[in-house]
Amino acid sequence: MPPKEYHKVLGLSHGATSKQIKTAYRKLALKYHPDRNSSSGAKQLFQEITEAYDYLLQHPDHGAPQAESYDDRMASEVLRRERERMQQQARARREKKRREEEYFKQPEWHDPILFLKYAGNSLVLLFALSAVLFPILLAIFNDPASLAGTFFFILIGVVLLVYIYQHRKTWFRIGKFQRSLKEMARSFRIVPGLTATDRCCYCRSTMANGKAYKIELLKTIDIKILSHGALNHEARYKNKNKRVLVPRSARAQYYHRLASMLKISSILISLLVFPVDSILWKLVAGILSGGLLSFLLLKMAKVKSKVSYLFTPGLLIKAAIWLFSLYMISTVGPGFNITISAYVYLVVAGLLFFLDMAFDLVMGIFPFYRKLFKPVSRQGTILDSLYRDGYQNYQELPVYSVIYPLFRWLF
Repeated sequence: MPPKEYHKVLGLSHGATSKQIKTAYRKLALKYHPDRNSSSGAKQLFQEITEAYDYLLQHPDHGAPQAESYDDRMASEVLRRERERMQQQARARREKKRREEEYFKQPEWHDPILFLKYAGNSLVLLFALSAVLFPILLAIFNDPASLAGTFFFILIGVVLLVYIYQHRKTWFRIGKFQRSLKEMARSFRIVPGLTATDRCCYCRSTMANGKAYKIELLKTIDIKILSHGALNHEARYKNKNKRVLVPRSARAQYYHRLASMLKISSILISLLVFPVDSILWKLVAGILSGGLLSFLLLKMAKVKSKVSYLFTPGLLIKAAIWLFSLYMISTVGPGFNITISAYVYLVVAGLLFFLDMAFDLVMGIFPFYRKLFKPVSRQGTILDSLYRDGYQNYQELPVYSVIYPLFRWLF
């Protein structure tokens, strides 16, 4: 007999007490006991009554509907919707990762990205060694007090070296190149593209027969601050992302690639031969010279820059603060040489980790704060409308707001 019919057999409602169950059973047992009732179905009915009686005494709450309040139902619905939303986001992330992996496995992207990975791992190793050795040597041969300001860099270097040691078997064995040097050289030629119907946004006299330039914008719609104790806080940003594909011709794509190579080459050459002692000023000189050379190249080719959207008032103000701060701790001369005092570590650490917070605190009180993150030049109807709607190029976070725009500017 299905459990849900036991109450019905005894003539009881759900939630009946043990006393009510015993009373109902006695009445029915006296009525249908085979010794008292000789009808044909009495024996079978008495067995069902006894079965129901035994079961309900052992499971007195069986079948009783659980009263659910309105708040409980709403909480369950919210939980269900939140679970579905998280599952959809997880599926979207997996799909995006799969598309990116398939896209970057193409020979056109695989080898340049692999080269950058090897170069990046080499630079990380060099930085880790320098972060540990240079402050120690500086303290030994110059100023022992400088260790107070360089201890943070020593700690970062030690952490990086430990990480590299743990991954030593694969650190310089990332993968194999798919193309030969001769095939790579073909990337520096203008290759006729596919038939296109759109005009190139960077070279108006040509059609967009090249690969479109992808720009990703974000809009912060919520910030959640989590506290895990003293000096252990976390900020989680809920962003809305937009991806814009800017039509581009094969000619514009070719000159954009040349401009990137000019920038990278200028920085590397400046780090090697620029006649100053400070590595930071070598880097600044390389960035400025690379920007000037790439600007002249694009100007002569009559092709617009693809990274003009990065130049916002906020970025220009922060760049000016960086240059002014480095200048204040620098000594010029004799001759063209520039040297930086031992305070450079404290200044750089402050600029990396505190400039964004101070910038937001100071500029956030002004009504034009949001306009600081819009490009200084027009970017076209679609991009301009997104900037007016509150979208920006990247999250203004410590360190990230320096590394990300530099990376996008280079590549």
